[in-house]
Amino acid sequence: ATLNIQLAKCSHHYCFPSFPLTREEGPAGGDRAIHDRDLAWLQQSDVVVAEVTQPSLGVGYELGRAVDMKEKKVLCLFRPSSGRALSAMIRGATDGRRLLVVDYSEEQLEAVLDWFFSSLDPPGLGSGSGPATNAGLTSS
Repeated sequence: ATLNIQLAKCSHHYCFPSFPLTREEGPAGGDRAIHDRDLAWLQQSDVVVAEVTQPSLGVGYELGRAVDMKEKKVLCLFRPSSGRALSAMIRGATDGRRLLVVDYSEEQLEAVLDWFFSSLDPPGLGSGSGPATNAGLTSS
């Protein structure tokens, strides 16, 4: 089966082009090729946004690698309404600057993403509001 997700989101200062993520049998080369491809995507990214409600060894591995990339900002999204508990290894890694964990509901998702991306403050785009000044979102 093929899962195709298109990301096309424009907000205040950022426009994300359509970015197809395709999940198939995998590229030639198997597990190693998948690992290397996904790691290359991670290295090329400016930020990482991970939905961490469903426990995943692969996502945990990618988050660990992203945290090792010293200047990469990481946003972990967790839905408390799932009834699950977030791993203390994820929630406890929050430093309020490079790695943030935000509890959210589906209705809040767009606002949370707008808040996060506007807080990045890339050169020439003015000040973002930043995590410390954004009320109404629960980051831990």
